Amino acid sequence: MAGALETRLSVACVHVSAQLGGSEWSLLDFARRAAAHAIDAIVVLPKEGPLADALRQAGVRTAIARAPEDFLELSQRRMVTVEGGFVLLRGLYQWSRAITAELAHAEAAGALKAQVLYSNGFKAHLVCALLFGPRRVWHLREFPPEKFGVAWRALGGTLPHGTVANSQAVADAWRFGGLSSPVVVHNGVDLDRFHPAPRTGWIHDQLDIPSGARLIGMPAVFARWKGHLQVVEAFERVAAELPDVHLVLVGAAIYDTTAERGYAEELVRRVGRASLPGRQQRPLSDRIHFLKFHTEPWRLYPEFDVAVHFSTRPEPFGRVVAESLACGVPAIAAAAGGPLEILEPGVTGWLVPPGDVGALAAQMIASLGADRSAMGAACRRAAEERFSADRYAAEVAHALRAVATPSAPPR
Repeated sequence: MAGALETRLSVACVHVSAQLGGSEWSLLDFARRAAAHAIDAIVVLPKEGPLADALRQAGVRTAIARAPEDFLELSQRRMVTVEGGFVLLRGLYQWSRAITAELAHAEAAGALKAQVLYSNGFKAHLVCALLFGPRRVWHLREFPPEKFGVAWRALGGTLPHGTVANSQAVADAWRFGGLSSPVVVHNGVDLDRFHPAPRTGWIHDQLDIPSGARLIGMPAVFARWKGHLQVVEAFERVAAELPDVHLVLVGAAIYDTTAERGYAEELVRRVGRASLPGRQQRPLSDRIHFLKFHTEPWRLYPEFDVAVHFSTRPEPFGRVVAESLACGVPAIAAAAGGPLEILEPGVTGWLVPPGDVGALAAQMIASLGADRSAMGAACRRAAEERFSADRYAAEVAHALRAVATPSAPPR
């Protein structure tokens, strides 16, 4: 077993959400494999939810240190108001006390005494700064906030003892002066679950789509910056050219903040207005479909002919793209941020200029006309070589151990 000869390390993973999005799947990938790298882990969450259920099902020690709801719902925009600042400070204080109590309980029970605090999410980073004793590692899964970006970068360079970034783009954005740069660890995918598989047609059956129809799949949380509205606009042009193609929007509104409330309803209304361009003006609601997040997301991709990922701002990583590759399905992505480090244009997928709806529509049409069998094999090879969850967990474990024992050699 990997790590069998290493001194065991106790790590408390503090995460700000109990939902299951890309960041949470990555944390789950690490926590499930931590023991194989001589790491005793406990995951501390602010509330119950799907992530807590998944962690327990995987046998990962999980603790609920409850945080105030108004604190969890606090968006970055509201943090800069007087009221928002009060909610932030009060929430950090209350959550820090709850975390301290949970970790003390775990220590008293002989479960573990945390040597490293491994935080995920802005609020988690801040709360860990209030917890003294263990060394601190921030996992940077987002770009610095637009407001007060310099301040955040300064905090990222001084408060934690080490930082990990999920892409080179994110690492570059967080670099501050002559301070240490984040260690880049690309997210991984569980290749035993996400793998090429024969199409079963279960999505066609569930959504009452004709069996011979081709599917463009877009798995993404319902957040405005994920670009659903632009993808729907592009599909209107695709639908006019390719009458057998359907668009499947897979997702839900999972964020705990107030910033995205109402967007899901807006998206539903936009799909209701979608129609063929020109004189035809036929509604497209029968060719654009909503599918809730699936508890087994690896079943989605083999049903798609192509996946699309079209964030309106640079994506920190782009887990959907890596999952698609693992399943042997090429992806179309906006050429900004993490996807630039994942996709090889023309080999494992295609990149289009961010925000260019016309280019996206043209690439959708071209991709559906391409011979994708060789691309599918190349996609899987890329996932195996660069984006496995085993590789990801090993590199995160090494980064945590390097912070706990600063003399550890860099990898």
